[in-house]
Amino acid sequence: MLIMKKFVKLLAAAAALILFASCEKPVSPQTPSEPDTPVTPAPEQAPFKLKVYDVSSVTATVEVEPEDKESPYYMDVINESDFLQAQQYGFDDYMTWFIGSLMEQTGKGRADVIKMISSYGNDGFILTSLKPETTYYAFAVGIDDDGMTTTEVAYEKFETPQKEESANTFDLEVTDVTATTAMIATDVSNEDTSILTIEPANIIEGLSDAELTDYVIQNNIAWGGLEGITYSGDQEFEWTGKSGWNYVVVAFGYENGAVTTDVARKEFKMGEGGNPASCSFSFTQDFNGFEMSLGISPSDNSVVYICNYVQMSDLQALMAAHGSLDGAFGECLEMLVEDMIGDLGTKERVIDLITAMGAQEFTTKYEHGTEYIQWAVPVDQDGNPVASFSFSSPFTTPEEKISDASLTVKSYKYYDGTELANLYPDLAAARGYAVVDLEVEPSASAVQWWSYIALEDLTDRSREVIIKNVLSAPTEQGLTRQLIVAYWGVNTIMGVAQDADGAYGELMLKVVDLKKEEASPASELVF
Repeated sequence: MLIMKKFVKLLAAAAALILFASCEKPVSPQTPSEPDTPVTPAPEQAPFKLKVYDVSSVTATVEVEPEDKESPYYMDVINESDFLQAQQYGFDDYMTWFIGSLMEQTGKGRADVIKMISSYGNDGFILTSLKPETTYYAFAVGIDDDGMTTTEVAYEKFETPQKEESANTFDLEVTDVTATTAMIATDVSNEDTSILTIEPANIIEGLSDAELTDYVIQNNIAWGGLEGITYSGDQEFEWTGKSGWNYVVVAFGYENGAVTTDVARKEFKMGEGGNPASCSFSFTQDFNGFEMSLGISPSDNSVVYICNYVQMSDLQALMAAHGSLDGAFGECLEMLVEDMIGDLGTKERVIDLITAMGAQEFTTKYEHGTEYIQWAVPVDQDGNPVASFSFSSPFTTPEEKISDASLTVKSYKYYDGTELANLYPDLAAARGYAVVDLEVEPSASAVQWWSYIALEDLTDRSREVIIKNVLSAPTEQGLTRQLIVAYWGVNTIMGVAQDADGAYGELMLKVVDLKKEEASPASELVF
């Protein structure tokens, strides 16, 4: 599966009440044989210019320049066998399969998927997980509202070179191990760039060197942390781990997106912490608007634990089902882990993420006038409880106090994103969408506020749902004017203000019908 990074991002994305996770473009699951019809040169009438450059053994940059800057098109990079198959059987067949796959992965309808994959104007992406010594085709083709092709396919063939090699070797040392810290040192044979990381042993157990390097690279790319584990030369530093856990120091050469050496590994175990059975927990709660801050403090900072909260009504139902309080909390723990496996892939990764040592505090949304209870339990590296559950006294969240802080729509105008992109190349990603110029005005008692636009008429949604969604929208608080990219059709301008005490005022809701034929001329936008 290829990982792509768009050059140009939307100024803001059209929001819905449910936010879907982005997905990578898949390649065909089939392994076709070479078709009878050979590949012919890209037709001259194909209305695209393709440029492929900065090709390494695992990376490449692709740029597409269409002749028609206003019509949608689809661009991608696929391996040679998939491209030959698509060429033989028709790209409409390929697009039908591809769109169907994305609909299944994302749960979105066909129209939304087509909008998601459509490009307008000049566009491009960076690929970061190609295979060395492999032939690929970058291609672009015009598509209609159904995702079917409207032009000839323009394409550019390229090959990734042989993987770069380094003679670097790694001598790994782990010393001064305590329950919470260890000294990590590497002695390298040259100054070539390398990756050095410490991974929980149970997460990478059984992985081959190729699987391990791929896991480390992709996991850190996903979290934006690859630069933080890339080094040159000898290293020595103190590292903090979890008591009693088994870890592996992992090191390998890494240059221009490619692994350049064999993998070096060194296993070690952290010292044992205090007695989990003797560890007690204290709990605190603080409330602000629709958010509450929950604090947890263990009596022994070397004990590894998991904590969370649950509505009392749900806990009582679980107690009735399990016949005990420990059984009910055990089910809470299992549900917490299971809910996160879908995002992180494995139970081991979930446990690594949600376990903690020492005092912790986290902020979460809550329902007003609802009874909750916090819980915590010491666990081993597999997430199994090693002592009884601790829990707070039940607490009830405050009833909502609606303040006089308010937000009103001062003005709004909207434009055809395609017309704007023709005037302002930096807005190329707005092609095919509406662009709303929204101005809002807060009241004197408002100390912070949020505003955005969401698809559909949302006036029948609950106050709580609206506030939670406007707070989670991809925008900044405190803006009095912003440009927002939105879908054509019925949308809701939404917003809310907060006073100095953290109380929210009445909602700002305005339903608007964004019609392309009624859009203001792009030349009128001054920003």
